[in-house]
Amino acid sequence: MLRSISLLMLLPLVFAASGAFAQTKKPSSPGKIPTAKDSAISVIVYMRDANKNEVLLGTRIWPDYPDYDALVLQRFFAAMKALEPAYKQDDEVAYTWSTKGKVTKCSIYLESAEAGAKNGTGAVVGCEANGVSSVAVSSEADPKRVSSSADPKHLNDVMEMFKRQSERARNNLPKK
Repeated sequence: MLRSISLLMLLPLVFAASGAFAQTKKPSSPGKIPTAKDSAISVIVYMRDANKNEVLLGTRIWPDYPDYDALVLQRFFAAMKALEPAYKQDDEVAYTWSTKGKVTKCSIYLESAEAGAKNGTGAVVGCEANGVSSVAVSSEADPKRVSSSADPKHLNDVMEMFKRQSERARNNLPKK
């Protein structure tokens, strides 16, 4: 009986130790930023408003950069929260995304290397029906400069660009 109890107490220690030694790569430092060449995983959420307008909000995370990913996910969830209460998560949008309709379809890609930010990544926003493909989010403070993800006002810049692009797209929709 005592041997069984000892074995039960020892098992968590063995599994905890094996988990600690199973990590093969040293975690990145908090200041290290991934590059476009690093392997990344896309994270996407689809949202819809009461008028059936759709939003695709996407970002990327990097398996080898857990400290940076924590910041990325904070920005992603902050953007989701900024879109609410007008937009709600709606997984059905994934199935209707490619269909044409009398609604706007906007995409917001956070952590985009295509944005051309000088330091790290930026964001691109685009809306169907406004005649403009995805454009890099510029800084409200300096419209000639791309807003970097690391900029404290980046989320405000993204939401302002989204607002402008979606309003323009709504104005260009065919009349019902």
